[in-house]
Amino acid sequence: MSEVFHDVGGSLGGGFIADTAARAPGPDPERRSYASYASFKDPDGNGWLLQELTERLPGRV
Repeated sequence: MSEVFHDVGGSLGGGFIADTAARAPGPDPERRSYASYASFKDPDGNGWLLQELTERLPGRV
């Protein structure tokens, strides 16, 4: 299964929210950094979660 979603709770940089009720399909409409995610499973069944960064938070390299 492959899914692209964003956090409708607006927790910019607040971390991943596992609750599927807080997810909306597609990338973040405002394209905020840390707000869009994609998830998928590889052929071995491992789950992966990617987070889009368009601009790093202050102090991050």
